[in-house]
Amino acid sequence: MTESDGTGRVLIIDDDPLVGQMLRAHVIAAGFEGRLTDDPDTFFEVEREWRPTHVFVDLVMDRMDGLAVLAKLAEAGSKAAVVISSGMGERIIHAAHEVTAAHGLTYAGALAKPCTAADVEAVLSARTNTRPRTEVSAVDPLSDWDDRQFSEAFQEAIDSDSVRFMLQPKVSCRTRAVVGYEVLSRWQVDGVDIPPSTFVTRAEHNGLATALTDRIFANALNWFGDAVGAGDEHLSINVSASEFCTPGLAERLAAACGIGGVDPHRIVLELTETSPLEDARLSLQLLTRLRLKGFRLSIDDFGVGYSSMRQLAALPFSEVKIDRSFVMPIAEAREPEIFVRSILDLAQALGLECVAEGVECGGVLDLLTEIGCDYAQGFHIARPMFPEDLASWAPGTQQA
Repeated sequence: MTESDGTGRVLIIDDDPLVGQMLRAHVIAAGFEGRLTDDPDTFFEVEREWRPTHVFVDLVMDRMDGLAVLAKLAEAGSKAAVVISSGMGERIIHAAHEVTAAHGLTYAGALAKPCTAADVEAVLSARTNTRPRTEVSAVDPLSDWDDRQFSEAFQEAIDSDSVRFMLQPKVSCRTRAVVGYEVLSRWQVDGVDIPPSTFVTRAEHNGLATALTDRIFANALNWFGDAVGAGDEHLSINVSASEFCTPGLAERLAAACGIGGVDPHRIVLELTETSPLEDARLSLQLLTRLRLKGFRLSIDDFGVGYSSMRQLAALPFSEVKIDRSFVMPIAEAREPEIFVRSILDLAQALGLECVAEGVECGGVLDLLTEIGCDYAQGFHIARPMFPEDLASWAPGTQQA
């Protein structure tokens, strides 16, 4: 049998010759080139020289198990999409998926043995579920800055509107209609994009969180009032945990809404669950006062941080955002789906709406709709975009 001149190259490592040959035949039938080996040294040599688009990795092998193969692929900086192949069952495959993600490799799916030609074709044609590697700039403009230098530069950036905001649409799972937008701050220094997790943390440390909140809030409200106007859409804005312990926050934000001509009922303030509230009593008072002013409150990244059921029930949140680490794999493994269903049941019992983050394929969105999730956002729906780019976007037209 000759290899196909297809659009992709698949390298298979499997120490069962019959299974390996069957997989290779299915790969070629799907229109891909396929190579097979049961020798780890040969596998890594071919991977390095041939640069496959996909690698099929058997988990249980005598000479080197699949987990060791994944570790070495990551060490070599492999760009191939990983397909896990195993007869060990769903829980083991899901755990291997998490190991793949932890290594920063691209995960393309799993094949439970025995598999069919249709299974192989489906996993090769599906959009890969990617946990992006952290891109490290060769030159980090902030690496040598002390607190004074950062504070001066960041304050200047705020004053000059160099700290901009992007928008990521949120849709109704049931109707697929746009229901709102999340505001995401962005800062570029010397042509390098600084991760928000970096500059927001330093802004908090240097007492600039309030200045950042006020500027982004005001600019986003001005855009929202002009571009969206009257309607039912809402605007979600992240607020630092340190701000939720700042007296006068509710009055400040309400005044900004008045200036921007936007009803506070259309604003959702997001508090990241991984940011603990230092003064629980003061925070409860401020959160309650924000609700009294009309703002909605959302607990972001739910499932990975500090909150408990008691906190969720006690604090006056109106929305829960399920963290992407649970949402992304729900179409492929039972355990994440069970977890998401449990959050939905808990939220609905407490009268809270649910948003799923990290929706990167249609199958996940369909499943979320089926199990009763309210809203969704993610790359399948739209990537974050600057306000000037939003006019040319419409639901169903994902950006590249």
